[in-house]
Order: sequence, then structure tokens, then C-alpha cells
Amino acid sequence: MKIKKPKLISLLIAVGLFAMVASAACGGGDPKELDIPVNIEAGKMDPGTIKVKQGDMVTLKIDADEGGEFHLHTYDIEADMEADSVTDFYFVAEATGRFKITYHPQGEHYEGDEGDHNDEDGHGSLFKSEELAPGSTFSYEIEDHQAGETVPFHSHLRPALNGNLIVSEEDGAVGAVAIKYSDEAATPNEVHVGPGTVITWTNNSSVLQTVVSGLHADLVVDEDEHDNGEEEEIEIGFVEVQPR
Repeated sequence: MKIKKPKLISLLIAVGLFAMVASAACGGGDPKELDIPVNIEAGKMDPGTIKVKQGDMVTLKIDADEGGEFHLHTYDIEADMEADSVTDFYFVAEATGRFKITYHPQGEHYEGDEGDHNDEDGHGSLFKSEELAPGSTFSYEIEDHQAGETVPFHSHLRPALNGNLIVSEEDGAVGAVAIKYSDEAATPNEVHVGPGTVITWTNNSSVLQTVVSGLHADLVVDEDEHDNGEEEEIEIGFVEVQPR
């Protein structure tokens, strides 16, 4: 059958548009399980930037020439590594953006740092939730011995979601407090409570969040480490999570 030229052109345009729509619809794709080799040698990481997409389930297969601690900031996930041995470092790429990776080589001060993490004022020592899906809640009750203290809190996945619980010396100063996470902030981010007060956080943001006592690692500047001559973390690269 002979097709006239105008009709042929229209047909080709229609087929092209259909292909473009189909390609756009499939462009995001489903989240993937990724195994990514990572090499750390002489304090340098290869690749320097690890690129994944939102929702991907990522295992970094880390081979380091020196033992130490590998830290993915904002996600606030850490792993101890042994020299010349492959370490599996797993995370789900929920939050999008560009996130710093630091490496703390193992030295004479490294093993002794554990005592600091056991201190009651330390990171996650009072409370630490599981990952909270949007709409989920987490609750914590203030104890008697916390009277007169200020307890900071944050979300691992979003440093901007942080605040303080200011504990009164009087029992039952406030019976219950509600704190809501949005994509931008924790509201309210400063509350006055007393022993026996129950604080409930609700994740009203669009992604997974956590509720953890203490300051977020990205916001801490510990001057004592410099005074004591302890080794600093070395920035070695980035994880870049792109929207799917």
C-alpha cells in the first residue's frame, strides 16, 4: 500500500512522540541493589564521588590500606574497617543531595574514643529511634535524674531537624509535648519539659527520618580533640544521591 507523503510524515511524528513518552515514563526506573567497589589508599578514596539514585540499596565494598572508621555524614552511618580487608558498608539512598565522607585512620587515640560514646550526654546515649516513615511517631519520657539538664536532639538524615529539650527541676511541669518534623525544621525546636513528661515526635516530612539524642555529627566542633592531640577525620570524598 502506498502512503502519501503528508500521512507518512504524520505517522513518523506520532511514532517519535510515543517513543519519547515511553522513554520518559521509564526514565526513573525501579530502585536497584548496587555493589560498588571503593578503594582507600594513603588517605585518598577511589572513586572520589559515588553516584547513586534515590531509593537505591547500596553496598560499598571498601578496601582500605589502613584500619579506621568510615563515616557517611548526614546519613550519619559509620563502620569500622580493618586494613587490607574488604568491609561491606550498606545504606539505602533515601535523602537526595551531596554528602561528605570522612575517614578516621586508626591510631593510638582511636580505640580509646569508645568511652566518650558511652557518656550519657553523648550521641544517641539517651534515645535513638528506628527509621521513621512519613506519618510515623517516636516517644520518649523524661527521667527524674535529667532535671535541670538540656537535652539536644536531631534527625540523622537531616541536620536542620534539630532542637533542645529544656528540663525543669519540677515534676510534671508539662505532661506531654508534640514535636513535628517537616522537610525544613523541627517544630517547636525548643521545648520546656519536666521529669515524667512524654515527648512525641511525628515525621511529617516527605522522607525517612530518625530521632536521636545529642548533636548531629555535622554540627559538632570538638575543640578538646585538638587540645588532646587526637587525630582528626579526613575528608576523602562524597556520595551523590540524585532524584529518581
